[in-house]
This record gives sequence, C-alpha cells and structure tokens, in this order.
Amino acid sequence: MRKSMLVAVSLLFVVVPAFAQQHATPANTVSVFVSDLTLIESSSSGTNVDVAYGVAFDHMFSRRVSAELSVTRQRTRESVSTFAPTGPVYTSFTNTLYPVDATVSYHFINDSRWKPYIGGGVRYVNGSIRNVSLFNSYRTSTHSIDPEVSGGVTFQFRPTLGLRFDAKQTIGNGNSVIGDSDFNVFVGLSFRF
Repeated sequence: MRKSMLVAVSLLFVVVPAFAQQHATPANTVSVFVSDLTLIESSSSGTNVDVAYGVAFDHMFSRRVSAELSVTRQRTRESVSTFAPTGPVYTSFTNTLYPVDATVSYHFINDSRWKPYIGGGVRYVNGSIRNVSLFNSYRTSTHSIDPEVSGGVTFQFRPTLGLRFDAKQTIGNGNSVIGDSDFNVFVGLSFRF
C-alpha cells in the first residue's frame, strides 16, 4: 500500500507540472509584419510596389502588461528638381530607414479570440537627408527619439499563432527624420512561445 501511495504521489509531481506547462499562457511572442504599402507609378519604370517590413519581440510580465521591441525596414523615395543652364534636372533618391520602437502595452482580458491592447513608448529613427543644389549634393545625418502611442488587436487562431493588427502614432515632432511617417499601420503574424 505504501509503495502504491508513493508511486501515486510521485506521479502527481510529474503529471501536474507537465499539464500546467501545456496550458500555461506563453510569455514571449515573436511577430513578423508588413507596413506602409505604397504603389508608385511612373512613365519610365511602370508601377512599383514598396512595402516596409519588420520583426518584433514581446515579453508578457503579467497577464495584462507586456513590453515589446520592434525593428522596421522602410525605404523612402525623394524626388528633387534643380535648374541647370540646359533646363530643369529631375533626380530621384532612395533612402532606407530602420526605425526601432520600444513600447509597453496593457492587454484587455476577455474570453474571445480577439485580444485588444493599448500602449505607449518611444520611436528611434536614424537617417540621412540628401540636399541638392545647382553645384553640389551632400547628405546630412539626423536622428530622432519621439514618444508614441500604440494600440491594436491580435486574432488568436491557436494559442501560439495569431494575426496581428497594430497602429502607432508618434507625438511631437514626428517627421524629424525625412521619410519617416508619424502614423504607421502594421499587419503581421505572431508566434507565442
């Protein structure tokens, strides 16, 4: 009898933690997303599709509070016209920015698959501005750190896989780096582990 009790208690110490681990809410999330879908049409090169994309890492500190760090790759196009003795000269430049967002979010608890959240944080952008005049062209590097608010909703297909819709708005001097938009909308897939 003692041996069977010892076996039963030992099994409880193995089975209960394993069962709890299967049903515990994962604390980390990795998301891949796209943003800023732009169609550019020109007579010389036709129609071009430009899209920003990125990755985010999120950690849940409790059921309601999480922190996230995300990096986006976005391209910007600048068109500059200058006047030369032969007439106007049109030049197009492409710039690539890598904004970094650090946010803290509050998650609203509900029993549906839709998981809404709202948050705030900062956006860091480092980039360069191309200045063109009749006689020279040069780049000026600049960076900005702006506060931002964010919000969105995740539709959980499964406990570990979701479709995420997110929006972020910088506050203050949002366009302090040329080409970075002050309002961004993201759509992506998130994997919880």
